[in-house]
Amino acid sequence: MSQGIGRTASRSGGAASGGYVAGMSARVDLVALHAEEYAAGRAPRVVPTTPARYLSLDGAGEFQGERFVEQALSLSTLLRELRARARREAGKDFRLPPLEVLLGARRAPGVEVDPGAPVSWKLLLRIPAFVRSSDLAALAGEQAGNGHALPAARLEELREGRCIQALHVGPPAGIAGTLDRMRRAAADQDLVVRGRLHQVWLSDPARTPVGRRRTLLRLPVKAR
Repeated sequence: MSQGIGRTASRSGGAASGGYVAGMSARVDLVALHAEEYAAGRAPRVVPTTPARYLSLDGAGEFQGERFVEQALSLSTLLRELRARARREAGKDFRLPPLEVLLGARRAPGVEVDPGAPVSWKLLLRIPAFVRSSDLAALAGEQAGNGHALPAARLEELREGRCIQALHVGPPAGIAGTLDRMRRAAADQDLVVRGRLHQVWLSDPARTPVGRRRTLLRLPVKAR
């Protein structure tokens, strides 16, 4: 199970179908461009986040279960195909981002992660501005012509604004404790949680021991 997520969340560069073409522009690295948003220590801190565009895929089931991994892999494959198209058609390139996910109902104020319990999710892979819905539609047409169908993914913008975030190290079972610290830190600053739990994989679970796996946990907040 975790190996599938690992292949999605890692390999942030490297060769893929549709290699470099003459005149290709420099590779865009969205994590590096927004490094402050992806930096986190064990102590919770409030950070401003900018609007971000994502390739997304909705699902539900066991958190990090078989369905979750299948969707993560299909979304990753789709993004690689979109990157190959951007290289081929526009001479533009971008570094593959880490896997991100929103957990819980759309307007739920955070979520308690209970491994094995059903939960709704939105898988996210951050994309640059030059990847457009028309590219996704064109790719869908190409695949349909070959007798294949794309996953029900779409492009959307996420506006979280001010958030509190912290680094979680260890298995999903320990996330509840990290979230408690984040909520207490928010309350100490007269802030309340106003959105879903946002998780970012910072290490490859296929290659990292359970006790050392690193994920960034983020909760949007607002003034009390």
